[in-house]
Amino acid sequence: MAKARWTILTYIAAHNNLAMLGKLSLNQILNVGSSQDVVHGMLYDGPGEGGRFVAGEAGTVSEQEGFEEFDGGDPDQLIATARWLFEKYPAERYGLVLWSHGTGWRPEEIAKVAAETRSGAEAKTESNDRAGTPGSYALFRSTLRTLQRPAARAERAILFDDGTGHSLDTIELRRVLSAIAETIKQPLELLGMDACLMASLEVAYEIRSCVRAFVASPELVPGHSWPYAAIYGALRNEPEMSGTALARLVVDNYVRFYAANPPGAGDVTKVAIDLAKVDAIGSAARSLADALTQDMARHTAVLWKVQRTALVKEGRNGKRSPTKFDFHLWDLGSLANGIAASPDASEAVRTSAGSVRAALAPGGAVLSEGHFGDWFDGTGGLSVYLVPPGIQRVSPSYGELAFAREMHWLEMLTKYHQLQHT
Repeated sequence: MAKARWTILTYIAAHNNLAMLGKLSLNQILNVGSSQDVVHGMLYDGPGEGGRFVAGEAGTVSEQEGFEEFDGGDPDQLIATARWLFEKYPAERYGLVLWSHGTGWRPEEIAKVAAETRSGAEAKTESNDRAGTPGSYALFRSTLRTLQRPAARAERAILFDDGTGHSLDTIELRRVLSAIAETIKQPLELLGMDACLMASLEVAYEIRSCVRAFVASPELVPGHSWPYAAIYGALRNEPEMSGTALARLVVDNYVRFYAANPPGAGDVTKVAIDLAKVDAIGSAARSLADALTQDMARHTAVLWKVQRTALVKEGRNGKRSPTKFDFHLWDLGSLANGIAASPDASEAVRTSAGSVRAALAPGGAVLSEGHFGDWFDGTGGLSVYLVPPGIQRVSPSYGELAFAREMHWLEMLTKYHQLQHT
């Protein structure tokens, strides 16, 4: 079988309150259709319905497998679906877009997971709490199961502090992508996250060995998601484009669409990252972490002031809620800008912060960054975990991430929290 230029799986896990919007995205992709050069496969998982599809000519389906019940939040089902498509339709380049829980899990889904891991009234009470907490943004059900496991309630609450089940979901994502890369015998050319809050340095660093180009948002994603007709239509017309070119195209079309159709919250940001170069950002962040750790007694007040300033500006004085700050994720560019400009920071810390700003400049690892709204001016496109002392403890699961350990960010965070309480 001759190889296509691209085979792309768009995995629409819409078993939540976005089911109809998931169908809208599915229909947009079907209307673009596959060609000899670009094959589109989709999974749609909605409440009580769904299936796997391969698009034919525009507006048609060439292959499908239906189902009534499917666990789209199971990472092993994602691996199986990718194998189903990629082994049937080999290509020069492979893409994966995860369309997932943009406004959280349905309460009954969380109740079901709670019942699996806990018993009786305790599970029911706790699941009702969780439906409205940051933990309800978990990408995978396996993360929810981990967060619901029997343990002290205080510890479970802390685990939920890690944005979108941040550490736990990132570990699962790396496992999924590694398995897919092994199947196709090469890294994914493109990973797109049509899901909230996934453009973090921790995520980018974790998956850098199994993905070439990464496109995501550091903020919440509007329910109408990506403009697939424009994005996939452009790829159909230019199938020879690389993953980095496609990632840039996603950013451009996403920002253009929402500038013309502003969402209620106005939280429109998107970034494209060349993961072959993301180590440069990681190294700059490590130098900043080391400089802060060495003189943290001087810099606790500097860090907290910079965080408050970013919260006021990007949160529009509390008018935008929820935001990434509710999940303790902070824009790395804003942090670096504030630290570099602080007269109270040491020269070593200001220099290191300047290096972070330089590493985030478009043309290196950052292929393209786009946003709508002047409250995002000066942002760098990638968030980082920087839970403020006195508000929540550092998540016990954060140390599982490669960035947290290797780039000394956990060590810096630990020192920040220790000194803030002395």
